[in-house]
Amino acid sequence: MTLVSCKHEPPLDLDGTMAENCDPDTVYFGNTILPLLVSNCGMSGCHDAGTHAEDIVVTDYYSLMNSDIVDMGNAHNSDMIEVITESNQDDIMPPPPSAALTSQQIEAIRTWINQGAKFNNCVGCDTLNYTFNAFILPIIQTNCTGCHSGGSPSANLSLTNYSEIIVSVNDGSFMHSLLGTGGFSVMPKNTGGLQSCKITQIQKWINDGALNN
Repeated sequence: MTLVSCKHEPPLDLDGTMAENCDPDTVYFGNTILPLLVSNCGMSGCHDAGTHAEDIVVTDYYSLMNSDIVDMGNAHNSDMIEVITESNQDDIMPPPPSAALTSQQIEAIRTWINQGAKFNNCVGCDTLNYTFNAFILPIIQTNCTGCHSGGSPSANLSLTNYSEIIVSVNDGSFMHSLLGTGGFSVMPKNTGGLQSCKITQIQKWINDGALNN
């Protein structure tokens, strides 16, 4: 399959200033936190702009901060952390049958809050590295599995592991969904799509045989 990208992101931060190069010790709102929230919490019926359940909207930075669930610099005092780590299944978010956030995803949100809950993003990813377990699966976990996991996955499509992902890779629907081609809408839903460098990583992984490596 030929490498195709539908967009090229300018090196701008979310507020229109120049974005910084990615620092491995920093958790960025635009790169990690927003995709997690949109995928797991920002769907219709929950905390998108149209539904705004409990007056909480998580699909953009300003709505999130105005929802008063993030105490900047203090994850311990943030309601967001409380609900995503809740032990009571009646209170945890995302609610069943949606899958709970992983410990790595919770830690990313916790770190972002403790780092000041900044309105930040960064540019760049290593398109020379694209093994499944180290690079491709984390991209899918951050951007896709909020909708495509749990007891009732969107479109009846689960993308939680290699065996599930490879099915949509092999029939072509996976890349069509990322690129918005072949009659598919651009995914992840309610976003402008993945960063072009992440699409490149996924396409290179597929071109090299889509190995479980």
